[in-house]
Amino acid sequence: MKKLMLPLLLLFVTVSNAQTRSFAVHFDLDKFNLTADATASLDSFINAHGKNIKVKLYGHTDIMAGYEYNDALSLKRTHAVKNYLVSKGFIATDIVEEKGFGKRRPLNRNHGETEMYLNRRVEILVEGEEDVAADSTIEKSVAITGKSLEQAIADTQTKAGTNIVLKNMNFYGGTHVIIPESFPVLLELAEVMKKNPSLEIAVEGHICCQEGDADGFDIGTRTVNLSENRAREICLYLSKNGIASARLKYKGFGHQQPLTPYPEKTEEERKNNRRVEIKILKK
Repeated sequence: MKKLMLPLLLLFVTVSNAQTRSFAVHFDLDKFNLTADATASLDSFINAHGKNIKVKLYGHTDIMAGYEYNDALSLKRTHAVKNYLVSKGFIATDIVEEKGFGKRRPLNRNHGETEMYLNRRVEILVEGEEDVAADSTIEKSVAITGKSLEQAIADTQTKAGTNIVLKNMNFYGGTHVIIPESFPVLLELAEVMKKNPSLEIAVEGHICCQEGDADGFDIGTRTVNLSENRAREICLYLSKNGIASARLKYKGFGHQQPLTPYPEKTEEERKNNRRVEIKILKK
């Protein structure tokens, strides 16, 4: 089978000191040996952190083969990562957790080789990541149910730092392409910004339906920054409709800030997590 040329498909999540808290390395079909891209990624990770950290390794597979086979394969993949880290100077006991989940925790539906490639992974997490995430302050999002976007922004309770969910803001699955039904809300947002020339916002993208806090794969760009691309696309729309780019920022949060925990059980939960918000930076 032809190998996918998806260089450095890393699932990076950064913190304020620009060090990586979690990322993934990927594997070829039915293999557990590290590819050149995987070793390069691990080397970058080591250079960023040094060797005096504790990490957790979680192995995964695509949907091919049975549960028992994939459970064993996912563990072989974590062993390969562990052995490489140890060969680079890591102390084996600093790898505090090592689990193989087989095909039980896919990032997607395994439709096609690209999606299966993304599922063939080992996630490397720095210990304490969950605690960091729990301690971080996530501003409560405000849904604009019962009022227009203009009313929500004009509300005296809406101040700098307030987040507003853009209702009915959707994209074609796995892409940053806005569906036609979502243009009315964008047009409304553009009009509100024209009426409020001092208003500055940050567009924040989120995704659903995958474990961990990494971003999703964008089919159109073949990069793992789907939420960021969606937020950027909204800013591009606003810029093309007369809003100065200096008033706009964007950021993708991947699955870092789900409103309901993974796995989402209903379409409503998936929609709540798969959302776009605007953060008021200045009124």
